[in-house]
Amino acid sequence: INHIGPLLPRCNQLCKQRMDADLQKYDVTRAQAHVILYLLRMEPEGEVNQKDLEKHFRIKAPTVNGIVERLEEKGMLKRTSGQRDGRCRCLTVTEKGRQMQQEMDRSIRETEALMVRDFTDEERTQFHVLLERIIENMKRGSEDV
Repeated sequence: INHIGPLLPRCNQLCKQRMDADLQKYDVTRAQAHVILYLLRMEPEGEVNQKDLEKHFRIKAPTVNGIVERLEEKGMLKRTSGQRDGRCRCLTVTEKGRQMQQEMDRSIRETEALMVRDFTDEERTQFHVLLERIIENMKRGSEDV
């Protein structure tokens, strides 16, 4: 029997390694890139604060704080007082951070294209459907535990 369990983390590891190598050129970690992309995606929705990042990425406050501090030091992000609540520190991507968006998007597209390079359109669709099913099965299975 072929076990798929070891294949999923191996695939994830290889994707992470490739993206890390791409992002290293720009002195940005994968976590930092994800935060910038999330903030840019959420811009039309309104203000985003560190609590929002904690909820979205399911990570603890000190981790979020470290990511935000590094991005601020690199000039890719700034913290400002919120318009709704002045005590709340809202996060805004700077022009330097915006310039990184194209590079990050390119890296993600190239990595995803490499993953399914020899797949037909039908195989890509089927693979996506199967991964979604695995995720749903695991979510339901964890409720039983």
